[in-house]
Amino acid sequence: MEFAYKVWIEKDGNTVFGMGIYKLLDLVAETGSLHKAAQELGMSYRAAWGKVREYEERLGIGLLEKGRHGRTGASLTREGEQILKHFQEILKEMDRLVSTGPLSRIIDKIEDIGPAQE
Repeated sequence: MEFAYKVWIEKDGNTVFGMGIYKLLDLVAETGSLHKAAQELGMSYRAAWGKVREYEERLGIGLLEKGRHGRTGASLTREGEQILKHFQEILKEMDRLVSTGPLSRIIDKIEDIGPAQE
């Protein structure tokens, strides 16, 4: 038995950052290309670029810098790098809390109750 959860950040009831944009930006940072990142996620370049613009609007900052004429790849802005880093820290803390913290012990207690019913 394991605890499953989703993480996102909201402001005024609106999602401003979540796993979808996190995965996309993380792959851009890794590959240096929005096109390659989109391919790995099974989405079109246009959809990926639309997602980036949508979250830039939500956050009020630029997340991505495209290369000249879109041909030399893409990289995260300084702000994009910072948000990615902080979101990674949140994910790491959540994983730690769930796997070794109080939540882990509560999950163990639930599991000790007996076989899961389907």
